[in-house]
Amino acid sequence: MKGVFLEEGGELVGYAYVAATGHVGPLAVMRAHAMPGAFRAALAMAVAGDAKQISVFVPGTSDALAIAASQGMRFALPMVLMSTRDCGDWTRYLPRNPGFM
Repeated sequence: MKGVFLEEGGELVGYAYVAATGHVGPLAVMRAHAMPGAFRAALAMAVAGDAKQISVFVPGTSDALAIAASQGMRFALPMVLMSTRDCGDWTRYLPRNPGFM
């Protein structure tokens, strides 16, 4: 697992982890508008590795969902996260595994 800070125009905007197995996440950004660029950068790091496939848990409210689909990623394990209280702002976060939340 490799962790990196993500910058845009010299400003820190978030972080990402990319595993040697090709899994991206967790990934988080400070502001939602930074998610598309951050997700594309993390995918590029995953693709540059030796993994035969890339995986990521993508929340339905995130811009990353459309990016994943446009890159030809398949949605192989759809999940529903349910809670009796408000959940976080998923436009700024891609989890590692829903089991950890």
